[in-house]
Amino acid sequence: MDETISVYVKTDGQGNIVAVNSDAFMSDTEGWTKIDEGVGDRYHHAQNLYFDGGLYDDEGAPRYRLVNGAPELKD
Repeated sequence: MDETISVYVKTDGQGNIVAVNSDAFMSDTEGWTKIDEGVGDRYHHAQNLYFDGGLYDDEGAPRYRLVNGAPELKD
């Protein structure tokens, strides 16, 4: 049976997503925002698989921000 996994993000003061994880590996989600849920490796291993291209660009800047509770690729 496949288990539904929730994906959570943490943001900085400007709304940039600076961390991502799934509740498969978290016992405490306080301070995190739930953005999605589903079944499969993308959700279970969110740290490496959830965001296309990774969480940070080649220069170490966050690639995504949280807008109205949803991740958005920055321009």
